Amino acid sequence: MPNRDEHKVIGTATGAIVAVGYGYYAEQDFVKAWQYALGGGLGGYMTARLADILEPSKILGPKHRSIFHGIALNGGLAAAAYKPGNEWLLTLVDKANECDSRQEPLKAFMFRVLVGLIIGGVGGHASHLLADLTTSEGLPVLG
Repeated sequence: MPNRDEHKVIGTATGAIVAVGYGYYAEQDFVKAWQYALGGGLGGYMTARLADILEPSKILGPKHRSIFHGIALNGGLAAAAYKPGNEWLLTLVDKANECDSRQEPLKAFMFRVLVGLIIGGVGGHASHLLADLTTSEGLPVLG
């Protein structure tokens, strides 16, 4: 079973990787990708243990996986948030590009890091679930 430190490392790396991918998808520019990666690594680190914080094994025991680890809840939230979330993130990317055109590089940087933080947060949480899925306990469907 992955422990706290393993979840943090996996979540940080996954957050940075998915944020770089999203940054390239949104802008088609690898030069700006490190800004997304910075936010993504931070977001992944912050959410890599979210499910275990909400359902701690120290309190609930070794079979602590319930609704917040559940495939139905997480899959449903991901499906419901995909389209509006992507539209909102692309709006933030557009704001970053507007800041670039107005010669406001710090604001553009902050928008890109924010997008990376959000995408990386999703990636960090997903990495936790995938890591737990590979264990003998697996993940519950409903909780």
